[in-house]
Amino acid sequence: MKNLIIEITSQCNLSCTICLRQTWSEKTGDMDIDTFKGLIPSFATLDSINLNGYGEPLLQRQLLDMIFIARTHTPSHCKIELTSNAILVDRSLAKEMIKVGLDGISLSIDSLDPKKFSQIREKGNFESLIEGLETFRDIRKKARKPFKIALSFVAMKSNVEELPDLVHFAAEKEVNELWVNNLLPPNELIAKEVIYDSHSQEVLELLTKAKERLQAMGINPSIFRLLAIRLCTKRFRSGVSKPSPEEKLVLQFANEVSLEGFSMGGILSSMLQVLERDGNNFLNYLKIFEKCQKVATSRNLAIHLPLIIPRAKRECNFIKNQTCFITWDGWVRPCNQLSHDYSCFHYGRPKRVKSISFGKVPEEDLEAIWNSQIYQMFRRNVEEFPFSPCGDCGLSNGCGYLSPDVDFFCDCNMYEQPCGDCLWSRGILNCS
Repeated sequence: MKNLIIEITSQCNLSCTICLRQTWSEKTGDMDIDTFKGLIPSFATLDSINLNGYGEPLLQRQLLDMIFIARTHTPSHCKIELTSNAILVDRSLAKEMIKVGLDGISLSIDSLDPKKFSQIREKGNFESLIEGLETFRDIRKKARKPFKIALSFVAMKSNVEELPDLVHFAAEKEVNELWVNNLLPPNELIAKEVIYDSHSQEVLELLTKAKERLQAMGINPSIFRLLAIRLCTKRFRSGVSKPSPEEKLVLQFANEVSLEGFSMGGILSSMLQVLERDGNNFLNYLKIFEKCQKVATSRNLAIHLPLIIPRAKRECNFIKNQTCFITWDGWVRPCNQLSHDYSCFHYGRPKRVKSISFGKVPEEDLEAIWNSQIYQMFRRNVEEFPFSPCGDCGLSNGCGYLSPDVDFFCDCNMYEQPCGDCLWSRGILNCS
């Protein structure tokens, strides 16, 4: 174990429209000091501690004590950081946080327009955010010690055009890093704001060629749609009886493309999506990201951008970086995706996510939990990543394995870990 995400509270003083907490039914609360102290034996080998989860850490009354305990028991190279909405920041608190050992803070800013900011972050205060940013910057200058100030931004259709201006703003305010993330929408309405595609570049290239060949064949899209629907039902997955000459061409072509590793129903359904897909928006978003990267480089600002076209080769940075997530009530969980029970709207379909736990501190020792056979097996499976490629599957919208009406029990490769449908593994969501 090298990195810990410690959710010192799951309570929040905002009600952001884009937050998954909107879908929670579970209890919220603050981590007690005994639970935090129960983690101390694991601190000696850590590279980082992030005092974050799905709450506002400045609501934790024992925040300063927790920072001090972490700083006292971690090696000098270990970074202790947190993310805040800055509403509760004042000069005295900021000064004390740095004094007791905080190495960095990230402030959430999703728009430079105060009105739009308050629409996204209900009960949020843009002026408080800017005051908090300038407070930390001024204290850093006077203290003459390294302290990282970052901004975090959730990119959406309604605010992505602001991103280049935010890069300039961050540089002018002497911010060290800008973290940009994509949206994991809590509902169908917010899902209209996503700016990322569902298919990887490899699949898009394959299906674009398919689209061109179908058009060259003169195949009518309405016939293609009908055939796709038929093939996506159990009755016709084994074949189509008495196909028309036009349908025979589609079947022949689908069989050729299916050799790339996709099911016939999946490839036809995906090809149908590509036939109806307009890639111009994604191209525009990519251009905005490219511009931001150039500006950030020229202004010596570190910027972390997510992917808009997801990668086909999936991997889990939580597992690769030996990261563990501890919830406010002590449950040991593997990552952000599986840290809580929630609902979201994912690739055009509703999805339920259920948390996975391997033990609970302080009742059990964290090192013992980390080294338990079941947790080691989980990490080994994720490192190999044999899970179904749900994002590239044309059948995922109607897939019974991903039904929002029942808890996930396995994917179509029969793996019980719900990682095949994870946006973090595809580079769409950033894990800092």
